[in-house]
Amino acid sequence: MDPIETVAIEALRNAQKTVSDLGESSKIIVNTKQRGEIALKADIEAEKTVIATLRKAKIPIRIISEEHGVVDIMPNPIYLGTLDGIDGTDALKRGTDMYATMLSIFKNIDPRYKDFLFNGMIEHSKGNLYHTIPGQKSFMGNIPLLCNPSATLDKSTLIFIDEYIDINIRTFTDNLKGFNTKCLGSSSHYYASLLSGEAALMLECTRKGNLEVAAAYGLVTNAGGCIVTLDGQDIGDRKYNEFGQKEQIPLITAANRAILAELRAHLQL
Repeated sequence: MDPIETVAIEALRNAQKTVSDLGESSKIIVNTKQRGEIALKADIEAEKTVIATLRKAKIPIRIISEEHGVVDIMPNPIYLGTLDGIDGTDALKRGTDMYATMLSIFKNIDPRYKDFLFNGMIEHSKGNLYHTIPGQKSFMGNIPLLCNPSATLDKSTLIFIDEYIDINIRTFTDNLKGFNTKCLGSSSHYYASLLSGEAALMLECTRKGNLEVAAAYGLVTNAGGCIVTLDGQDIGDRKYNEFGQKEQIPLITAANRAILAELRAHLQL
């Protein structure tokens, strides 16, 4: 294994242990964030653990995180990373559905989305580790993952929509009435369902640092899917530090290009 991959996997597994050890105290509210969102103890402690693991390994990386802001692990960082301690806080509070720590590591400090060295997330309730590196398949543990290559757009197709944000409702929900759409409040759950072939589409927008998208891009593309803007352009060439950092840009994550074309036709794009 590449040293970066080894450390990243260790960091995610350590985060899972930290949250597991917290037990019910993981749900303690630490502070309230913008738009009424809350940070739980698990959010804070999971990020602390990942940061500590990277620091112990002396990885020269700048981390952009949900709860800790921008953290330079070592002076003069050469890598950029993104970190979301707990994606799916509502799922954690409910004790149902998937919630995960999500981590990406890029090969330089001003990367494009396709410049990842590692993309991964760890599901806390089951301990399932999703991970990928450039030029490889995506895996859950040692199991290769594949988005559904034959998925088509019909009334039974499972479609996840992030309805926590108004632009997603206007762009997607309002135009997909009668379809099998769901909102669970957990991007990691949506991505995992797409990677397993269960879901065929995830419809969202750029928001709050795009931490989840950064960690998912390689996972999705290495499993045969794609993440694109409404005009069908893959976001791989977009700069992480620039794209959607100040605006909410609708995104389509699709299991294959055929269903992407069907959706864009249905939305009259």
